[in-house]
Amino acid sequence: MKKLLKTDLLFTAADDKIREGFVLIEGNRIAKVGEIAELSEYVDSNTEVLDFYGKVVTPGFVDNHVFFTGYIWERIGFDASAIEDEEGLIERIVIEAGELPDGRAILGHGLRGDLEFPGEKLNSLFPDRPVMVFNEAREWCFMNRAAEEKYHFSGEECWAEKCWILFKEILSDKDFAKAQYLEFQDLLASKGITGIKEIGFDDYYGFTKVLKELEDENALKHRVNLVSQPVGKDADFSYGQSCRELFDGDQVRFMGFNIMVDGDIESGDGDLLDEYKNNTGMHCGMDIDYDAIEKTVLEADRQGFRCALHAEGDAAVRRCIDIYEKCRLKNGDRDARHAIVDMELIDPKDRKRLSELNISAIQYIQIMNCYGSRENYWDEKILSVERQKTIWAYKSILEDECRLCFGTDLPLDVPDIPLSIKFGVFRRFPDGTPEGGYHSEEALTPGQVLICWSKNGQEANFEEDRLGTLEEGKLADIAVIDTNVFSCTLSELEKAEVCMTIYNGEIVYTK
Repeated sequence: MKKLLKTDLLFTAADDKIREGFVLIEGNRIAKVGEIAELSEYVDSNTEVLDFYGKVVTPGFVDNHVFFTGYIWERIGFDASAIEDEEGLIERIVIEAGELPDGRAILGHGLRGDLEFPGEKLNSLFPDRPVMVFNEAREWCFMNRAAEEKYHFSGEECWAEKCWILFKEILSDKDFAKAQYLEFQDLLASKGITGIKEIGFDDYYGFTKVLKELEDENALKHRVNLVSQPVGKDADFSYGQSCRELFDGDQVRFMGFNIMVDGDIESGDGDLLDEYKNNTGMHCGMDIDYDAIEKTVLEADRQGFRCALHAEGDAAVRRCIDIYEKCRLKNGDRDARHAIVDMELIDPKDRKRLSELNISAIQYIQIMNCYGSRENYWDEKILSVERQKTIWAYKSILEDECRLCFGTDLPLDVPDIPLSIKFGVFRRFPDGTPEGGYHSEEALTPGQVLICWSKNGQEANFEEDRLGTLEEGKLADIAVIDTNVFSCTLSELEKAEVCMTIYNGEIVYTK
């Protein structure tokens, strides 16, 4: 049966206008985008008409930076969120130990952020069996010595890249991983996400076989642009080649490699052009092997892979642009569409270079959600007044004709497009501060936010001929938002939600 979506808020993303009209879907493609006056010509007994007046019909959204392993990381083992003290936590760990097969690692998640305990009692009770309970932000882990020795990370240093051996073990259980991915894609479908750039560590520890199974079973609810992040070993180009051959359909594709450059500015590990205000003479608190990064990117580019370099500080961003420029000089000009991810700061002199080199800027538009309030943000402690103006320079990036698109760094946050409009348009932190918006001169329009989530996101992944806009002949990946996000108040926007998601012509989510 054909599906016809009619609305007074049709946003095709081919431009930034809204109009009254309809979208007709036949099979998995858009057969017609028309005006209401001609609707009767396309409705027959084989047409399901969906009335979305008052709701925004838009192309499906692309989250261009997610970690499925991070989604699992938030959910592994038992839920420790209700535990209040060490005695209660130990008691729960003992219960779990009795319910799991002998020797199996004991895992937990969600421990309150204000709870930290010494490991002596845990080491005494479990001298040989690994135990790990992560706190809610996954920035600290209650773990014993046996876990440290097996997985090679500590309670104080347990960020995702450190935990790769644990992830390798978890993903080796293919049935568990597959069940988790089905839940993961349901979550994304409920947010209107119909495409992702998914990052897997190293060779993804066998999970690519699960992705292939899901694609072959026609069980996917979004398109996957897969990249490998070297963690346990150097970039594996032979693995990349094998993935390009394995994924030859239209739902999963292997794109290339995601490479970390600098760290968090807040923690002193971002690479800055200026010195840190709170640490005279320091530009970066970590040693970055730019030569090694350049060598990897040059080889990846030579072999036709796309790279995404993860850089926060403006100095790191400049070095990334330099590396991509060198790719052109050494390997020749090609449509590589390399990307820089996060890009908290960018010097105005470097924005034009993004456009000239056809580099995608993938930014975390929901990052404000992590700070709660303006007073919790770190900028004034670290940066000069002038440098503060270069934070989240969304409008300037678009005005300089760069390809701006968005990702969430899930599990850092879960995509929420209406909420991202709040952050992109109003530039206010979750508590509504500051009153006039944070550097409001860099604010976007709601239409620009939606274009970055859809058209630009698909273009970054070489998909503009099939996806990204509502145009005849393109694949029917569509999202519907239950509120007029173009004219609603801030409080109305905060309540707005996706109410339907269509992927490949099929309804995969309804509110």
